[in-house]
Amino acid sequence: MKIPKVSIIVPIYNVEKYLDRCMESLLNQTLKDIEIIMVDDGSPDNCPKMCDEYEKKDARIKVVHKKNGGLADARNAGLDVATGKYVAFVDSDDFVKMEMYEQLYDQTEKAKADTIYCGFYKYWSADNVKEFKNVQKTTIFEGNAVTKLAIDFVSSPVNEKKDWKYEMSVWHSIYSNDIIKKHHIRFRSEREILSEDIVFQELYLPHAKKVVYLSEPYYYYCFNNGGSLTHAKYDSSKYTRMISLYHCLCDLTRDRDPKCLRAQRFLIAYMRANVMGLIESQYSYRQTKEYLKELCNKEIWGHITYPINRLVIHSFIIAFFQKHKMYNNLIVFARSVLWLKGKR
Repeated sequence: MKIPKVSIIVPIYNVEKYLDRCMESLLNQTLKDIEIIMVDDGSPDNCPKMCDEYEKKDARIKVVHKKNGGLADARNAGLDVATGKYVAFVDSDDFVKMEMYEQLYDQTEKAKADTIYCGFYKYWSADNVKEFKNVQKTTIFEGNAVTKLAIDFVSSPVNEKKDWKYEMSVWHSIYSNDIIKKHHIRFRSEREILSEDIVFQELYLPHAKKVVYLSEPYYYYCFNNGGSLTHAKYDSSKYTRMISLYHCLCDLTRDRDPKCLRAQRFLIAYMRANVMGLIESQYSYRQTKEYLKELCNKEIWGHITYPINRLVIHSFIIAFFQKHKMYNNLIVFARSVLWLKGKR
């Protein structure tokens, strides 16, 4: 039996409005030798029926129906049946350029690499699209450079202003299925940790000998669906999952970063992002303050040794207010930052 060049895993939940757009971009790929694994994660809408209809239309499509378990569980179900040389992940409310997987496959094979990343677009509408590139030209990482890339996915070094050098999501890349199977690499549930993608990267990259990073963008990351697997609202377990992610990253990177400064910077940036998200939300002042108390928990800040004074000024001020539980100051300052950015 011929092995597909790329297995594309598509977790599906409550995306009836966007599924056709995603699937059309995959079915019309210029790389024809692919398999598309549609994982119905117990979707409550018309998606299960749509999946079955797609499977009837194209022999390259596999459908997995399962009880709802979340994004990570759906991706893992796809990995269990993926047979391609490489594996890709596409969120079902996103879409890709038609040449994406031909370009990623060809460049990976040409370089004899284990995986490849590319640029992407942030997509709000056809008239509102922003391009993102993590590298300005094709860059190859090999040996110790892959090890450095892996820790750079967590966060930037202390002396750099930007919190992240590279987009850590798994959807703008393809991965060696041999490595995944040999080391039984799987996603940790986002119901246990806040971000499953970065943990997958840290589990996978130590086994990769060569990685390619393209500047060209091929993936459209869409901001259009609040009910999907990836665009979820704030919930009361978010703080707990954030701390669990932090401890997980410490465990995975301590051999390269004994003081866990990268994991700490990751946590600080995530907590700041959640502060800004709360301030932008429609929550009442009282509810916002209650959530902020979770994000300013004294216990975790007592473990953080990161030199927050090395952060850019607005990030330092937010971290300072969080660390010292100055909720009112935090709310006023965060609102000022949003206003200056034109968001308020």
